[in-house]
Amino acid sequence: MQPLPLALAVLLLAVVLELVRRRRLREEFSWLWVAGAGAMLVLSLWPSARERVARLLDSSAEGTGVLLLAILFLCGIVLHLSTRVSTLANQNRTLAQHVAGLEKRAEDLEAGDEP
Repeated sequence: MQPLPLALAVLLLAVVLELVRRRRLREEFSWLWVAGAGAMLVLSLWPSARERVARLLDSSAEGTGVLLLAILFLCGIVLHLSTRVSTLANQNRTLAQHVAGLEKRAEDLEAGDEP
């Protein structure tokens, strides 16, 4: 058992739960962080889990396998957030076009030009 990774995993879990409680982090995204903290807990409590990860990734050092998993986890979060940003950008463009059409219609109605 490694005390520092264990403490960091518990701290991460506590911070995520507190952010969700204060509505600073949406529940929709919190599952990613809870899963990450859970994986950290498992890997810090059971050295055999780190060894399995190292063997699975064909790595000679346990730390390398855990680091690779951490990088993959962060890549997953970045990919997820990138898709959310892309979706919001598309919605923003559609909304701006809709507002422009409504403004044009309002101007036409004020000028007495009915479509």
